[in-house]
Amino acid sequence: MANVTMHKTYTFGLLQKSKQDVSFLKAPIASVIQKLVTWQERLNERASLRDADAHLLQDMGITAQAAFREASKPFWVS
Repeated sequence: MANVTMHKTYTFGLLQKSKQDVSFLKAPIASVIQKLVTWQERLNERASLRDADAHLLQDMGITAQAAFREASKPFWVS
């Protein structure tokens, strides 16, 4: 009869049986990280719109009122 050894590794004090056991966590975590990145980009873009001068807005083809409306939106609203 063959001798079969079960191999378990400890990572940071936690038992990690296999990579498949934690794969179900990767998608939700990646989704949350992507959402946070998107929100940060919106904050930065809206701050840039708020700080842009009229000449730059005109060059982009955006009215001051449209820039104000977009800059006034909360970061979670697309």
